[in-house]
Amino acid sequence: MESCCPNKCSSAPSKINCNIQRVSPPLELGEGPHWHQCTQSLYFVDLHKKKINKYHPETSCYTTATIDCCDPLTFIIPVDNQSNTFLVGLGPAIGIVRWNGCSNTAEYRYLKTVDKTPGNRLNDAKADASGRLWVGSMGPEIDDNSGQYHKCRGSLYSVDFDGTVTKRLPNISISNGMAWSPDNKFFYYIDTYKYAVEAYNFDLASGNISNGKVIFDFRCKNITGDPDGMTIDTDGNLWVACFNSNHIIKINPNTSSVLTTIEFPAYQITSAAFGGPNLDQLYVTTASYKTTDAQKSKLPYSGTLFRVLGTCSTGFNGVPVKINLCALN
Repeated sequence: MESCCPNKCSSAPSKINCNIQRVSPPLELGEGPHWHQCTQSLYFVDLHKKKINKYHPETSCYTTATIDCCDPLTFIIPVDNQSNTFLVGLGPAIGIVRWNGCSNTAEYRYLKTVDKTPGNRLNDAKADASGRLWVGSMGPEIDDNSGQYHKCRGSLYSVDFDGTVTKRLPNISISNGMAWSPDNKFFYYIDTYKYAVEAYNFDLASGNISNGKVIFDFRCKNITGDPDGMTIDTDGNLWVACFNSNHIIKINPNTSSVLTTIEFPAYQITSAAFGGPNLDQLYVTTASYKTTDAQKSKLPYSGTLFRVLGTCSTGFNGVPVKINLCALN
């Protein structure tokens, strides 16, 4: 893996004043925000609580349902052309959930185990522009070392329409953020324990990725926190959530420069997605997971879903996953 670190390593991000709104009650570990164009709603999960959540901004309606499955429930993505149907991460497997978005319960069933390594589980997932699922995995928490995970135990996978699973990258520690450049020529990826954002050449037709290199190094840039989930805007800039910190940063992947930073009254920023009728609302998930009393006192809204207005950026609709559910029975 080639590493790229420009000479100007200590450039500080500029702070911008935005309208930051709390739009959900605090969760334990909010993750995986996905804007669904058809319902004009944001879907996301409370990972260890095994909850799926929906926020409809037009009505300010927030609903949640508990899935009685194995721990954890790691992502939720709508299935293309099937109403009230979602693909979810269930421990090391993917499953299907039927949910009307109103009830506090939902039906689910397992479809296929993706990572068969004992102790591993899935983490972040997204669909590329073709509807192909991309999902990464990670190893278990280290005994007697709370909050730390075994390194290089996970992988990055893609799952095609017919259910074929392809391992794209091995030796992943904590698979997290994914995004594709607006022209689909590059795939951006975060393995948290590398403390960097990587870029790969990407072929949409085959799903092949190649020529990986680091395009933004957290330690080189003196960025506080750990890189977690991310999204991309229509200008091609990446918005990277910083876990173990209270901010999200906007970076230019071509120049490796920090353009702006947004701070939140919360600790552990986990991910982000653009949404709203004009796709100019930035939704940011956070966590209260394993925060200390001092952190909770200083930043009391950890775990809340935030809506950010006034970023002067717009993003893309979340892509529903295209998958043949019958082929996975």
